[in-house]
Amino acid sequence: MDITPSTRKSGAQRMLCATILACEAFVALFGGLVAHGLAPDTRLASWILALVLLVVFILAARLLSKGQAWPYWFGLALQAPLILFGLFVPAMYVVGAFFAVLYWLGVVKGRQLDREKDAIDRRVLGDDAAAR
Repeated sequence: MDITPSTRKSGAQRMLCATILACEAFVALFGGLVAHGLAPDTRLASWILALVLLVVFILAARLLSKGQAWPYWFGLALQAPLILFGLFVPAMYVVGAFFAVLYWLGVVKGRQLDREKDAIDRRVLGDDAAAR
């Protein structure tokens, strides 16, 4: 799967994926709150996981601006811990899987949109515009 990011400064792929990762940070935080009430015997572990995920999701969203492919792969890898949060809150299996699919679609369809925009720019504005 080719997820090489577009050279566009504010491409669709980066915006979609960063938005999804930021939303997942809030989902991790709220998952920690739910686990606090549902699983009192594992409060410390669930809070550690929730807060670590919160920070890592925000940092991963920031890394997407680097213009490299590895932060997108890192974002895909971060979907596993969110799904595994279901060990504390069973509903997180479904929520995590939903966000994993959403992130994957953001990567694939965002890249497709960026390629289409680049092609239109080259056709309409010339080769110089595609480099922007």
